Amino acid sequence: MAVTSKFLIVKNKDSKEIKYFDYDKLDGYNLTTKKDVHFIDAIDVNRVIIINPTFIDKIATKKINNKFSKLINMMQYVCEREDDETGDGYEIALNEAEKLKVELRTKYRKLLNEEKLELMIKKIEILEDELKLRLEILAKKIEKEEELSHGHSR
Repeated sequence: MAVTSKFLIVKNKDSKEIKYFDYDKLDGYNLTTKKDVHFIDAIDVNRVIIINPTFIDKIATKKINNKFSKLINMMQYVCEREDDETGDGYEIALNEAEKLKVELRTKYRKLLNEEKLELMIKKIEILEDELKLRLEILAKKIEKEEELSHGHSR
């Protein structure tokens, strides 16, 4: 039978005491470790729960900025490619932008303040509008080429 109680040892200057925390009911930001990363003479940690609101905000902002920069790099790569005639790259980038926007609204809604959340969503919507515009331009270009190729047959 598994032990369900969990404890935290708090070391003060003069005394050591054990405080009880119910981790399942503790509201915070869960971080999990990377797999297969082990150090010699170190304690292996499976997950960390951050409960300091300012630290949660900083960590969540950093993660979102990393994901946002990856999205921008993907868009930059897709937009610079000239050999993509079908627009598949634009569709993939548009799906990634939508995925990030949904993740912001679900996972990071509780962790970030409302102002930062809305700002990031607006940035993603601007990127989505740019991708949709490029898809429309590509579709009109393909349609125009088809009209020119089919219009001169006898």
